Amino acid sequence: MSSLQLELIHQAPAGAALDVPPLLFVHGAYSSARCWQQHFLPWFAAQGYDCWALSLEGHGHSEGQAWLAATSIDDYAANVAQAVRQIGRAPVLLGHSMGGFVCQQYLQRHQAAALVLLASVPHTGLAASTWRLFNQSPGMLLGLNLFQQGNYQPHTSELQGMLFSADAPLADVAWMAANSQVESVRAIMDMSMVSPLARPRLNLPVLILGGEHDQLISAAEVRQMAQALGLPCEILPGTAHMLMLDTRWQHAAQRIHHWLQQHLMT
Repeated sequence: MSSLQLELIHQAPAGAALDVPPLLFVHGAYSSARCWQQHFLPWFAAQGYDCWALSLEGHGHSEGQAWLAATSIDDYAANVAQAVRQIGRAPVLLGHSMGGFVCQQYLQRHQAAALVLLASVPHTGLAASTWRLFNQSPGMLLGLNLFQQGNYQPHTSELQGMLFSADAPLADVAWMAANSQVESVRAIMDMSMVSPLARPRLNLPVLILGGEHDQLISAAEVRQMAQALGLPCEILPGTAHMLMLDTRWQHAAQRIHHWLQQHLMT
């Protein structure tokens, strides 16, 4: 089994470690493992969790930039499998946006202790959100497509409207602008051509979170995903797509922590 050089950031528990599985954070499109370093990794490590964050191939400091355009969702799921082997224990998977979709695909062949989906691409893919953006926010959809082609860099204010709440600190928005990159064309196609009848097998505890003001994966789409999967979901008030960077990131972190206490600590 061949292995790639993948960026896997580790933040050990601060103080007494909790007797729970490690946490593996999987980023979304246009991002890397570093999006978790700003707030989530230090916060969860301070609670006693053993924290890991993966940069999928072609992202961050992981190998694969040369062939990124052809990298598939299955390739990303294989990256998660490689990271889990390196960690050495089935973790709690926490996937944001595209990373949530990747985690769902990973779980069709592998096991995990639990799954947290944060503003995740639904199991049915991007069709619903793309159609909504086409009808309601065509300028935003155009901006995303131009950025993907490498022909456009959105202004901080525009990026804030896409990904953050209106009161998000400009420093966090600017950090996101400076640390964004193009995404795999193949992966976006994989998420755009999903059967509406797709139903992943999720035989483990699952927490589904969405943002009230998410412009990319709307609260309604998160609710529809949860209903189709027969799972509850929670919509975080005053929060947009970048749950781990937005103004109320700590509310999201605390909700995840409380849920993990309920499901993993006996």
